[in-house]
Amino acid sequence: MIRTATGLKVGFVIAILMLVLNMLVPFFGARWVNAALIEHDRQEQLGRHLQQLLSGLKDGETGQRGFVITGREDYLTPLYQGFGDVDRLYQTLSQSLDDEQLLVLHSLRPLIDEQRDYFTTSIETRRNQGLVAASERISSGKGKQLMDGIRARVDSIQQATNQNSLLSQQEIAWREGLSRAVLILVAVLDLLVIALLFHFTFRALHEGREGRRQLQSLSEQLANGMQRVELRNREISLLSRMAGALHSVNAFDECFMIIGRFAEQLFPRNAGCMFLYHPSHDVLEEVAHWCDWPAGLELFEPNQCWALRRGQSHQVVDARKELICPHLQHNELLHAGYLCVPLMAQGEPLGVLTLRGTPSVDLELAETFAEQVSLAVANLSLRESLRKQSVIDALTGLHNRRFLDESLRRELLRASRNQSSLAVVLLDVDHFKRFNDSFGHEAGDLVLRHLALEMKRQVRASDLACRYGGEEFALIMPEIGLDDAVERCEALRQAVMRLQVHYGGQALGAINISLGLAMFPQDGEEAEGLLHAADSALYEAKRSGRNRLCVYQAGLTSKPVVLT
Repeated sequence: MIRTATGLKVGFVIAILMLVLNMLVPFFGARWVNAALIEHDRQEQLGRHLQQLLSGLKDGETGQRGFVITGREDYLTPLYQGFGDVDRLYQTLSQSLDDEQLLVLHSLRPLIDEQRDYFTTSIETRRNQGLVAASERISSGKGKQLMDGIRARVDSIQQATNQNSLLSQQEIAWREGLSRAVLILVAVLDLLVIALLFHFTFRALHEGREGRRQLQSLSEQLANGMQRVELRNREISLLSRMAGALHSVNAFDECFMIIGRFAEQLFPRNAGCMFLYHPSHDVLEEVAHWCDWPAGLELFEPNQCWALRRGQSHQVVDARKELICPHLQHNELLHAGYLCVPLMAQGEPLGVLTLRGTPSVDLELAETFAEQVSLAVANLSLRESLRKQSVIDALTGLHNRRFLDESLRRELLRASRNQSSLAVVLLDVDHFKRFNDSFGHEAGDLVLRHLALEMKRQVRASDLACRYGGEEFALIMPEIGLDDAVERCEALRQAVMRLQVHYGGQALGAINISLGLAMFPQDGEEAEGLLHAADSALYEAKRSGRNRLCVYQAGLTSKPVVLT
């Protein structure tokens, strides 16, 4: 419609220009042809002036001869009139001829003057000497020679004038023809402009009708679009709420529960399931499902899903003609089609989202949902990894001193509320420097790792094993009595004694540990006090000969408990 309106505007502008052209072309064409006519008339006028000039000269010659023959003075009247006409015509011609003709005209002037002198002399001779003398002068032929010269020059100018007159006639004919051609062309252009205006006018009317029909259709689409906008706003709101909830979770189980709840609202007509890579990264396992997702295989390998293999969404409409993911071949959702969307974060696959019912699923929404879920899972994994890095000792895999301080305070509060006891044990490797000096620091690190593994095997699930610093370790055993604590410490000491550690094909020898034990609440009620008491007991075990457990006793000298 915009192009048609523009075409109409351009058409009317052209029509106005053509109207002006219709007025200007005849006007300037007539002036152009008239200029050629004026030039032709001028050339014709020059020709007549030349004939009059020649006639004036002939009249002068005739008057001179008549006077010589008759002696009558009245025969001289044509002579003197001819002299006046010749002078007047010469002046007119000198102002009208071109340069080349003007040169010829100027060469004519001396002949005219000489002829006049000749006429005057002949007349005086007749008056003074009589008819015989004047006749002899005339019969000498000089007058004829002068007239022939004058006639030759006038004829050359006359020929040039006739040539110019002929050219001007041809110019008139050419200009008249060209003017007619231009008028015909303008008429054709007028017809084209009128046709153009008709075309755009009828096109505008047609587009107006089409526009009204489109407006009606657009109104219907707008109504449908408003419904889609409301649905999209609801989806955006749900995605925003889900993102806010996922941003606040700290556990994967809670994360998967939130994903399932919101997926059920976002895809109410599409049962679905989400699979994530197992920590081993060799299989995927189901972590969340919604609606009436059918029971099926909960584990599958990554190469059994086309979406993961191709790194992009895989949509199946007709299961009989398209590629089917092997992990869904025996699933009852295939008859309605399905959609698999890979869960990607930083270019790395995390899992796959599967939705049933391809015709009714919103691919854009599914991919946006998968992007949000991937980001949440990746962030949670990163936070979990950073948390572990901040509280796990890199060498031994045990919790570090920072985690020990936080956990010990928490366990002391719990023990205080529950009126229960708690054991704090500090231990280190006897003569640890010997391993570093004899076998190198890598051998010493190997001893610490084996000791950490043995501690993990010997402690309860509720106990906390930490690396306290260097070759020193700590154990927190909540809800345990003194006797049980001593028994567990002794079991750990005996197990360490049985360790056989080899480095570089060489046995490192016996490994012994010394332990210091303090109990809450009798040995202290604060974390610092209990750790100091356990450290004092450890020092006493070292001083008493190493490879033993020493139990701290408040107010008394630490009493070593040696079990063999």
